[in-house]
Amino acid sequence: MMAPTGRACVYTCLIGGYEALNEQPMAAASGLDFICFTDDPALTSASWQIRRLDPAFPLDPVRSQRMAKLSPHELLPDYDLSLYIDNSVILTAPPEEVIARYLPDGVAVAMPGHSFRASVRDEFMEVLRMGLDDGGRVLEQLNHYMMSDPLVLEAVPFWSAIMLRRHHDPTVAAAMRLWLAQVLRYSRRDQLSGTHALGRSGLEVARFEVDNLGSWFHRWPVTQARDRDAFPFSPILSQLPAGLLADDWRRERAALVARITALETELVTAQSERVIVAETPPVGDAPESDLGRQFNTAANVSPAADRAFEPECTSNPPISAPNGTRTASTSTPFGWLVEVAARLKGDRDR
Repeated sequence: MMAPTGRACVYTCLIGGYEALNEQPMAAASGLDFICFTDDPALTSASWQIRRLDPAFPLDPVRSQRMAKLSPHELLPDYDLSLYIDNSVILTAPPEEVIARYLPDGVAVAMPGHSFRASVRDEFMEVLRMGLDDGGRVLEQLNHYMMSDPLVLEAVPFWSAIMLRRHHDPTVAAAMRLWLAQVLRYSRRDQLSGTHALGRSGLEVARFEVDNLGSWFHRWPVTQARDRDAFPFSPILSQLPAGLLADDWRRERAALVARITALETELVTAQSERVIVAETPPVGDAPESDLGRQFNTAANVSPAADRAFEPECTSNPPISAPNGTRTASTSTPFGWLVEVAARLKGDRDR
């Protein structure tokens, strides 16, 4: 096995705790240091050296992770070169062999191409389709690239889950700073800006082609307990002030409580009026009015007939309204009595 020129390491970044750290069995067969930067003070590992890193943005763990990912020249000053892998990448070959093949002397940066995106434009559309970032910001970035660098949108993007870099090369450091600036200004999805930033920097990148899902030296994706929709990883929830979310929740709760109270009051009133109608006897020998006859007849119907006339306990179908779907209002407390009276009147008239 040919050793890489210069001191090398393997590193990853796990910020925000949205997934479990993957162990790297290949670390036992390697002479290189495996370093994990994390903000979790309780994280331990059998294969990684854990190094604590305070996130630059406590409520933006994604961009905080990108800062570490794109700044090996600052985080790893004691190493000349590195193999970066996302936490979801598992090495299946010694990293020395990977570095020797793709980052020989004379090569400053090496990255794989994206094996299932035909163009940077396709990557933009996939991010929008999947809702992986704020749509307004992604579209702004796409519009800016269309005006300033249209050709980059037709290029096959790099796959940034694996990167090999020589840290002390000034052109590499400058390219990483430009790339990071794009991530901080535009979408947090670094693959949208990588091809553009690396091209603008003038840095020559050695592209190698492997299937992103698996190759002679890796497999991907390997994820455990990942939750990208949790706050603050969700691009939508992370943009809503917590105070507004709390106020909205309180308003919804108050409306539900008020509705429940109103329904309970209607139910008590309906039950009381039904009992009064059923128990009121005829007064003397006075002629009974049509409405009185109807109510008295209704009060003396058999239990089976009573059940037959009661409305079914089914929810009303939704109806269209200008501000969204609404449910039709429920019938009045006397609705079933009116129906009984109407049917009895119809029988009498026949």
